[in-house]
Amino acid sequence: MKKYILSSAFLSLLITACSKSDFDPEVNEYLTDQRKEELKANVETKANLLQVELNGVYNNNVAEQSTYDDSFGLKSIHMSSDLTGLDMVQASYHWYGYDYYFDMRNANYSRTSFMWSFLYRQISAINTILADYFAEAPTEQVLYQKYAELKSLRALYYYYLVNLYQQSYKGNETKLGVPLMLKPTDAKLARATVAEVYAQMIEDLSVVDDARFTITESKEDVDKAVAAAYLAKVYAHKEEWAKVAQYAQIVLAASDFNYTSMAEVQGAKWDISNTSWLWGYDITQQTTTSWGSFYSHIDNTITQGYAGGSGAYKNMYSNLYAKIADTDVRKKIYINSTLFPAIANRYSLPDYANVKYATDQRFLSDYCFIRIEDPFFLYVEALVEQNDLTTAKTTLEDFMQNYRDPSYTLTATTQAAMREEVRTQRRIELWGEGTSFFDFKRWHLGVDRSEAGSNHTFNVVVPAGDKRWVYQIPQDEIESNSQMVQNE
Repeated sequence: MKKYILSSAFLSLLITACSKSDFDPEVNEYLTDQRKEELKANVETKANLLQVELNGVYNNNVAEQSTYDDSFGLKSIHMSSDLTGLDMVQASYHWYGYDYYFDMRNANYSRTSFMWSFLYRQISAINTILADYFAEAPTEQVLYQKYAELKSLRALYYYYLVNLYQQSYKGNETKLGVPLMLKPTDAKLARATVAEVYAQMIEDLSVVDDARFTITESKEDVDKAVAAAYLAKVYAHKEEWAKVAQYAQIVLAASDFNYTSMAEVQGAKWDISNTSWLWGYDITQQTTTSWGSFYSHIDNTITQGYAGGSGAYKNMYSNLYAKIADTDVRKKIYINSTLFPAIANRYSLPDYANVKYATDQRFLSDYCFIRIEDPFFLYVEALVEQNDLTTAKTTLEDFMQNYRDPSYTLTATTQAAMREEVRTQRRIELWGEGTSFFDFKRWHLGVDRSEAGSNHTFNVVVPAGDKRWVYQIPQDEIESNSQMVQNE
C-alpha cells in the first residue's frame, strides 16, 4: 500500500476544509491510498487536495532544474529567449552567452535539454493529476476551477514547446511540432504537427468559455484571466484577429486589474501585489534561487548578481531606445547620461543599461509571468489587423497618454504604419518579459544587429524563418525515442 507524506501546508488545507467537530484525527502526516480516495469523495477536501498538487506544479515553475544557474524554470526561458533576438543586449560574455550569440539550439547543448525536460515534466505532472482526480469534467464549480486551471497550465506549457521547437503557426501548419502527451501512460511518442498542437491548446483553453472558470484573487494561479491572455497569444500566432480581440477583452474588461501607472513604471517595484499582474510568484527566503535566479541575470543594480556584479549588463537595443519619446516615462528606466544625468549618477551604469529591474538586493523580488499590458497590446494589434484603425488609434492614445506619455499622439494613418507603431510600442513595453522571441517569429521578422547605430556587442543577421529560430530536440530524446525526428 502506498503512503503519501503530507506537508504541513497540506494538513492545514485539509483541516481548514473540515469543521472542528468532524475533523478526522487519523489524518496525520501520512496519507494512504485508501484515505486519499475517501478524502476525494468530499468536494471541499478534494479541492484542497488538488490545490496541494497544483502548488507542486507552481513551485517547480521557479525551482532550479539543474546545478546550472540558468535553469530556474519558466523565467529562465523568458530570459534566454529575450536574449535570442534584437531588443536585448548583453554587455559581456557570461551566462546566456550562447543564447545571445543565437547559437544555443544544438541538440547536445544544455539549453534545449533544460527547456524540453522542464516543460514536459510540468505537463507530465498535470496529466497525472488530471487522470487521478477527473474521469470527466466536474460539475461542481470549486472542482471545475481546478480542472480548468490544470488544462490551462498544460496548454501554456505546450505554447512554449511548440514555438521553441518549430517556426510559428502561420505557413508552418503541417510541419512537425512536438509530441502531444495527454495521459500519464503516454511516452516516447512521435511529433504531432504544428496544427495538431495548436488544436490541442485551443481545446484545453476552451475552459475560458465556461462561466464556472473565474478570475481569482490570487495572482499565483492560472485563472480565467491568465488562460484568456494565453488563448489570445495562441490566436495571434494563427492570425485569427477577431479571436485575439475576443479573448484579450476578457482580461481588459475585468475589474480585477489596472494598467501599470507611470509611477509604478519608474518605481521598478516587482511585487505580486501589483494590480497589473495577471500571474506571478511570491519569492521568499524559502523560494529564492539567489544567484541562479531571474533577477541575478537581469537586474544590473544587484552587486552580487551576474548582471550587476559581473558586468554582464542587460541593456536595451539602442535603436529601439531611440524610438521612445523623451516625454515617455519608459525612457527613464534605461540609463541615458545626457537626458537623465541624475539617474545615471545614481546607478553608475553604462548608457542603455536597464533599471526597469532595479530590485531587492537579496534576490527577493517576485516573479511576473504576464501583465495586463500583454493582452492590451494584442488587442490593439488585432484592431489594426482588422483594419479598425480609428478604434486602434483611440485605444492606443488613451493608454499612452494616461499611463506612459502625456504628449503622445499617434501620427500613423495607414494600416502598415500603424502596425509598425503598435509592434514598436509592444516591444518597448514588454522588454525583458519573455515575449520578443515569440513575437518576432509570429511577425515573420528577422534580426539584423549590424544596423547603423547598433549597440550590440555581438553582431549577427538571422533572417525570418532561419533554422536558428528553432531549437533542436535534445540528443538524449533522439536516442531514446525511435519515433523522434530531429529538426535541421
